Amino acid sequence: MSDTSESTSELVAEAPLTPSVDQQPDVSDPAKLIRLGTMLQTMLTELKDTETDDAGLMRLDQIRQETIEELGGILSDDLHEELLEFNACCGSDTPSESEMRVAHAQLVGWIQGLLRGMQATATAQAQMAQQQMMMMQAQMQQQRAVGGQPPAQGAQQPRNSGPAVPDSGYL
Repeated sequence: MSDTSESTSELVAEAPLTPSVDQQPDVSDPAKLIRLGTMLQTMLTELKDTETDDAGLMRLDQIRQETIEELGGILSDDLHEELLEFNACCGSDTPSESEMRVAHAQLVGWIQGLLRGMQATATAQAQMAQQQMMMMQAQMQQQRAVGGQPPAQGAQQPRNSGPAVPDSGYL
């Protein structure tokens, strides 16, 4: 095996499959994140095709602010801070239509990026788990072939007294 694949295997074997007990998840309610993102995406699409009066702009700004508050309840502290940092737009005055479009597009893009990051993390964790399982199976097969490991509990013992045949790993 090459040095690269050995070091990769070592990293995979050492990588935790689940977050530690002390570690707060980045998003505590992914379904809510998806619902809020979908709602904002729909609103952004509607904004493209309509002109909005001051009352409509105020309502859109209120929805954006409420969405940010709702997101704050499901995000880790560092993600919540990041969200607040770039969403400090649209002061106390009624935002213009273009400001509102930009603010909503920015929020939708941030949520989409967060969801893609979550998907990438889940995929990487699944790949690591699969690699760990394959390594464990290979080690077990190697131990069986050498005769270093007794059969698992509940496994049937061979009944004949003939020569021992190594387990091929197949049924």
